[in-house]
Amino acid sequence: MGRYSRRKINRRKPRRFVVIVCEGVKTEIQYFKGFNERNSGVKIEPLHGDCTDPKNIVSFAKEQIAKYDLDFEEGDGLWCAFDVDENKEEIITRAVKLANEKNIQIALSNPCIELWFLLHYEWINNHALTRDEAFYKLKEHIKDYDKNYPEIHSVLKDKLPTAIKNAKKLNKIHENEGIQLLSTKSVPSSQVFKLVEFIHKTIEKNRA
Repeated sequence: MGRYSRRKINRRKPRRFVVIVCEGVKTEIQYFKGFNERNSGVKIEPLHGDCTDPKNIVSFAKEQIAKYDLDFEEGDGLWCAFDVDENKEEIITRAVKLANEKNIQIALSNPCIELWFLLHYEWINNHALTRDEAFYKLKEHIKDYDKNYPEIHSVLKDKLPTAIKNAKKLNKIHENEGIQLLSTKSVPSSQVFKLVEFIHKTIEKNRA
């Protein structure tokens, strides 16, 4: 694992960064901003790089290493959060390969981020689930949900343990079937729970 930081030693404990490059322009940004906590010593920084192609999202994320002076060995994190949606397998594969080369983590949702939100409310294991189906099923629980829903974090916060449990259960099913999680074949699934757990662990560690 590379060490990218140029931060000086023998000084006050630095702020840790969790930089998240999001495919979505609004809802995802608002959602991840909600994980910021006062006096945690950790800054959650969701960004949108004006690109939606997975490989370009990862390329933009790579540029943030120097910009934020990220030090992965000291606990900083760099994540990309995007959907499978209509992307082909080779597109996802190229993005994953590039991310692995640069210590970038991927929070992939298959088919879309709405599945992650939906898992806060119900267990779903429909292997033919589409983006539109996930969207409209979510609206059964959040009537006014759309792609610019600023209250998304506060609405879901108390239900987070349920979402994590459901997402882990889905992963286990796919793993037992020999399905690669970071692929088009893992529908339905969302790795956003791994990012959320990373955020919580980073905050807990930095407060220790």
